[in-house]
Formats: sequence, structure tokens, C-alpha cells
Amino acid sequence: MKLKKMIIYLILSFCRLFLVFMKQNPNKITFISLENDTLSGDFSLISNKLKQDGKYELQYVLVKFEKTLLGNIKYLFVCIKQFFAINTSKLVLLDYNNYVVSKFKRKNVKVLQLWHATGAIKKFGNVVNRDYTIENYDYVISNCDYFVEPFTQAFNVRPEQVKVTGIPKTDRLFKKRKIQQDKKTMYKQYPQIKGRKVVLYAPTFRGRLMDGLHDGYINLDKIQQSLGDEYILLYKMHPLLEDKIISNHKDVICCNGMSIKRLFSVTDILISDYSAIILDFSIFMKPMIFYVPDLEEYRKDVGLFVDYEKEMPGPICKSEDEVIKIIEDNRFDYKKIEAFKNKFFKYQDGKSLGRVIHLIDDIMGGE
Repeated sequence: MKLKKMIIYLILSFCRLFLVFMKQNPNKITFISLENDTLSGDFSLISNKLKQDGKYELQYVLVKFEKTLLGNIKYLFVCIKQFFAINTSKLVLLDYNNYVVSKFKRKNVKVLQLWHATGAIKKFGNVVNRDYTIENYDYVISNCDYFVEPFTQAFNVRPEQVKVTGIPKTDRLFKKRKIQQDKKTMYKQYPQIKGRKVVLYAPTFRGRLMDGLHDGYINLDKIQQSLGDEYILLYKMHPLLEDKIISNHKDVICCNGMSIKRLFSVTDILISDYSAIILDFSIFMKPMIFYVPDLEEYRKDVGLFVDYEKEMPGPICKSEDEVIKIIEDNRFDYKKIEAFKNKFFKYQDGKSLGRVIHLIDDIMGGE
């Protein structure tokens, strides 16, 4: 890792010599991602709206990082491409942290961090051990006031640089017609789920992007067999682990690569852990179970931005047996779910995209 970082640093330092010949385009916005090689989530929504408005020149440097020899070589060339795209732009939009921005960005290039999650349950960014310090961000969007302080720490910005606009991709969750459309689509694709209670398992990843990732380890077959035919289980691994298959049971369906929002439309009970999707699911006012057999280890090694036992709006389980009993007993505190939703969603109007576009217009119109 040190050798790779040194090589990238030397090459980009050489590229810096060409900055004197590179003009900044005052009308250019560049989208940069290391998580997706196509437009998705907030990037897709914002890009489509900006294209409709037709006011700006848009560029995209999108790649899905793979921890392989070929992936590392590709990453080197992507960093070079990012360098020239970033330093000729007025505004750069990020959905993940970025080495080139942190180390090789011109001062007059503005950076807006559109973090890919609705919030942050687990610690990340500059709060945890990393290979480089995150810096040079100008703006970060947040879903609520609670995350302003965690984001200032994680992204190395001042509180006033964190803008509470809401997250564009959550807008869909407030539109009942779209939820019904998603439900119909799910029933058509998976007719076996209709008329049954649907349990969705959707965890975050463990590990680090550059060092290797793994999942939270759960025996879904055991849970399904214990619950019986009345229930059917779906699972969706984190996008960075979407090739991971954790069950071949006929009533445990792999939904990797599918939209989590579409899965929510048919979900009766969500099982998750430290993933920020629990924030999104709270909108539905449905039960959540938190399967965290590694809670003490995770809290020590990674850390949490929330008081987990106090804030989580559902039972905390350390084993599959506990999960099974909670589901069978069907006892959930809906008032706590509502309080959780209201705490972590400042806006519940489905208009966050408009607020982010307004912020972008303000940035592009400024000096």
C-alpha cells in the first residue's frame, strides 16, 4: 500500500507541473466516484436535473474500485484522469472520499461531498485510521442537524460548511405512488413473496476498501427454517460486496445489486447492523432488528457516532436464536421508531433534490 501511494504521489506531483497550462472552466461540474462505474443514487438524480436545466458542462469520472492487481493499476490511471478533471472544473461532486482532491486540488476549485449514505452510524473518514488525511472539501450535505458535528470531524470541515439539505435519493421514500410501483415490480419479479411476511437482511461491510472487505456473518438458513413457510427472507449485501452469496435456500433470496428502496417496498421487518439504511427504513415505520454479534469489538475497532443501545429503534441481538425469538414474539416499539425517524430526518417533504440543486447553483454563481 505504501509503495502504491508513493507511486501515485510521484506521478501526480509530476502532473502538477502542467497546471500552469491548464485553464479552469467556470461552467464545468465533474462527478467523481470510486464506488460505482455508472451514475446511481444521488449522482444520477442530480445529473439528470442539471442536464434538464442545461446551465452547466458536466463531466464524469466513475469507477468501481477492485482490490486486485489489475484494479490497482486501473486506479493509478483513474487518479491521473481525476487530476485533470478536478483541476479544470469549477465544482467537483464526490460520493466517496478522494485522494486527489485531498492532495492535489487547486484552491479555487470547489468540492461538494455528497456522501453516499443518509447519515453515519459508524465512524469513518478522519475519525478512523486511514492512509491519508481528508481535506480540501468546501461543502458537505447532511440529512439532519445531528450529523453536522460527526461530518465536521470526518471530512475536516467547519460546521457552517455542512449544509442540512436532506439527501436527494430519500425523496422517493416519501412518494406513496412510487412505493406502490416498486411493490408491483417486486411481486412480478418474485411472485413467491406475495402473501408472506418478508424479512430483509441488509448489513454494512467490515474492513476497509483498500485492504479488503467482508460481511457480518449470519446464518439466514437457520432463521428461515425456524420461522417456517409463513416467512420469506431477502438479503442484500453492501454494494462493495454485491458478489457475495450467503445462502442457497429456496426461501432465502439474493437481491444483491437491486435498489434498496425497491426492497423496502415489500419488507415487513429489516435486519441490519451499523448501516445507514436503517435511517431510510425508519420512514416506513416498520420493525427493525439489529444483529450485531460483534458490537463490542466494532465499537472498539471502528467506533460509532451514536449511542447504539440508546438510539437504535429496535431489539439488539447477538445471535440468530435471539433474532428468531424477537420475530416470533412480534413485540416492537413503534413510538421509538417514530422518534428515531424525526430525529434523523429534518425534512420529510420529498424535496431534498431541489435544495441540493439550489446549493449547487449558489456555488456555481459564487466567486
